[in-house]
Amino acid sequence: MATQCHNQLTLGFQRKIVIDFNGGEITSDSGLLLLRQFDAQLALTQKLNGLFNDWRHPVFIEHHTHEMLCQRIYQIAAGYQDCNDADTLRIDPTFQTIVGKSDPLASQPTLSRLENHADEQTIERLGAVGLHWFLQQGYKKRETPKEILLDCDATDDPCHGQQEFAFFHGKYGAHMYHPLFFFDAKTGALLSTLLRPGNASAGAGIPAELDRLVPIIRRRFAKSQISYRADAGSANPEIYRTLESLDVLYAIGIASNSVFNKRTERWVNKAKRKYARTKIPIRLLYSFRHRARSWNKRRRIVVKIEVGPLGTNVRFIITNRSGRAEAIYDGYDQRGECENRIKEFKRDLSADRLSCHSFRANAFRLKLHALAYQLLVLFRVHALRQTQLAHARLQTLRLKLFKVGARFVRSARHFWFHVSSSWPGRDLFVEIWQKLKHLPQPAPS
Repeated sequence: MATQCHNQLTLGFQRKIVIDFNGGEITSDSGLLLLRQFDAQLALTQKLNGLFNDWRHPVFIEHHTHEMLCQRIYQIAAGYQDCNDADTLRIDPTFQTIVGKSDPLASQPTLSRLENHADEQTIERLGAVGLHWFLQQGYKKRETPKEILLDCDATDDPCHGQQEFAFFHGKYGAHMYHPLFFFDAKTGALLSTLLRPGNASAGAGIPAELDRLVPIIRRRFAKSQISYRADAGSANPEIYRTLESLDVLYAIGIASNSVFNKRTERWVNKAKRKYARTKIPIRLLYSFRHRARSWNKRRRIVVKIEVGPLGTNVRFIITNRSGRAEAIYDGYDQRGECENRIKEFKRDLSADRLSCHSFRANAFRLKLHALAYQLLVLFRVHALRQTQLAHARLQTLRLKLFKVGARFVRSARHFWFHVSSSWPGRDLFVEIWQKLKHLPQPAPS
């Protein structure tokens, strides 16, 4: 370590500058204490108690599973996605305070054993925790949203090495996993994550996940309309039937084909002629009814035709919604926000860092990243409302709020975190702290 090799370092660009490693206990993540206060008031990570099927003998347990889960979730939230980071962070005063221990926290080998010993039941319970957080705290206690809109999408997770069930996917041109996500469109909360093998089709697992999710959400939001929005990966007759049997409204992108092209040819030619005459970009929307051979009934197809200087663009969506075609398509067009949430999940929290050999261990790791994401999103929804960070990316929250250096001093009665007097984020930190004091208590489970 550098502290073992050098007592003092001198810099030459200005006289009398000396750096040493004798500053005492200093942490670089003291802002996480604000997140931990939010967590404690809503009793979020408290629900991790008893979740893990622990195989160890109780007499020899030094690190309890709920402590390790909390440690891992907060390290991911702070940007330390690798278990290797725990070897240094296990003595960091911020993380020790968050977990509630004065002794060193779990090391990398201990956390790796935790990941590799998680069974299917534990993984399922871990996924249910994030959904429970949303049901209890995604909206205010007495708030009844008019609509709960489920955004569904999949993404690529390139694999390197010999991970189980990592296969080559032709669309992405890589050996990968193919995880699936369900988000709440309004809050950005992550309702479900499903790790799938790399050769899974785009729609694999969606009907079963809808059968599981929708009844749970409907019990909490009995008066809200549940809707579904997805790209052409969900354009599957089994998914249509599942959504209709669950009384869910949907708008799903669907690929063009010869029948659709023939049905829209007259309108496309009309738009081209009008653009050639006026040189003003044209946008037409209308709908028609269609039944494919594999469908059990006729369904509505909404068409968007655009003609402009970049050429002609024709898009189709399949839907069971009523109303004007323009309103339906405009609502579908906002589906791009789902891809922004996936980018945030992957880039800001490194959720694609699934480097374990075991598929089950990687599924468990994905759930941990999902809980870290959910914790941060709920913090943004509740604690940062009407502040300058109300719509900030998770990476921005980390840089402006959590990555705060502080000197730690332990006294007989208090843990002191001495933050710099010149920190620009001080006023915002105090504002959020004041908002936390007025948060409502969690509803009973």
